[in-house]
Amino acid sequence: MTGPDNAPALVLNADFRPLSYFPLSLWSWQDAVKAVFLDRVNIVSNYETVVRSPSFEMKLPSVIALKEYVHQSRRPAFTRFNVFLRDRFACQYCGHRFPTQDLTFDHVVPRSRGGRTSWENVVTACGACNLRKGNRMPRDIGMIPQYTPRQPTAYDLQDAGRGFPPNYLHESWRDYLYWDIELDQDDDAGRPAVATLPAF
Repeated sequence: MTGPDNAPALVLNADFRPLSYFPLSLWSWQDAVKAVFLDRVNIVSNYETVVRSPSFEMKLPSVIALKEYVHQSRRPAFTRFNVFLRDRFACQYCGHRFPTQDLTFDHVVPRSRGGRTSWENVVTACGACNLRKGNRMPRDIGMIPQYTPRQPTAYDLQDAGRGFPPNYLHESWRDYLYWDIELDQDDDAGRPAVATLPAF
């Protein structure tokens, strides 16, 4: 790590869960330091990077926790990104994953046939499949979505987000991103449990 601009802070809620899994709730080092001085957060972990002024010096926080709990919305906003996240960035017709810029959303029942723009009628689609389906009904051309679209819960989106970690994960973040993943139990020979963590 070369400098403070490469030292974002992972922000946890007061219960030590991330405010968001994807995109991660990250603050710049300036916002993190300001929150520390305003006594709005507790420092959980630090980088080795130090910032100095004439009157003080401090290690930059790498993980901070809010002092006041922020209640999460139980009903996620109906946005294009949340539709992609619900569908795990995979076209619901061909099944392939794509970067967000190559995805669009498709009305399962086309709007021209009375379909609504809602969680229950919109799925993630790649450009080729969306063009091929057009305004036809899925059963007429054999393009049935892999999963029946539905409104996700906030937990569903958090769970989906855990599968898409950012390119850069500081080691001090990992305990807080994956602390609730189930551990394997001891086997019959009494060997210790091993944590099952996602591959980075």
